[in-house]
Amino acid sequence: MKRFNFVIIVTLLVLAGCGGGILSEKVADYDSLIESGWERYNQMEYDAAYQLFISARKQDAAQPDAYIGSGWALLRRQHPDSAIVLFKAAFNYAESLADTVDTITGLSGSYLARGDNAKVIDLFKKYEIESSSYDTVFPLTEHDFLLDETDLILVQSMACYRLGYYSATEKADPDNALYHINRVLFDPINYTDPETLMTAITDFEDERKGEF
Repeated sequence: MKRFNFVIIVTLLVLAGCGGGILSEKVADYDSLIESGWERYNQMEYDAAYQLFISARKQDAAQPDAYIGSGWALLRRQHPDSAIVLFKAAFNYAESLADTVDTITGLSGSYLARGDNAKVIDLFKKYEIESSSYDTVFPLTEHDFLLDETDLILVQSMACYRLGYYSATEKADPDNALYHINRVLFDPINYTDPETLMTAITDFEDERKGEF
């Protein structure tokens, strides 16, 4: 009988140990869940990050962080439609420029991924955030993103290009791809044709990828 009881105790201890991670996530406070979510996110464990952000949202649905985090996790998992819903919800609770820029970045990326190029341009016009403001919140230290204001400018350039707004000839500044790409190029280019412009955009993107 004693041996039987010993086996039961050992089994319970093992089970408790195996479930420790899950239990700890359930009892963790909102901020801890958000922090853990971004840690998993930056380890490219997007499914785990998403679950942590959802757990945080269940604890407090009136803060933007959980919506932003889960939106980014879904975008990384190639679910822009669902990400858009969450990013839009985040706007309802955003209280700082960092929250707003983070949400705009995610929402514009989701729109671009879905092919809603006009919505990308409309989004930046609506919020009218100056490029100089991006420096104060990029990189987003809480999230440790490899993002800065250049990424937002590239999104705008690509959206304009897809809409056929190549230069001021097709669409007045700042609603054209040439205007935006020249904001980040060390040596600005002149417009000659769409193919050359696209090469300039993609070459710059490739250079940035090589930096990280």
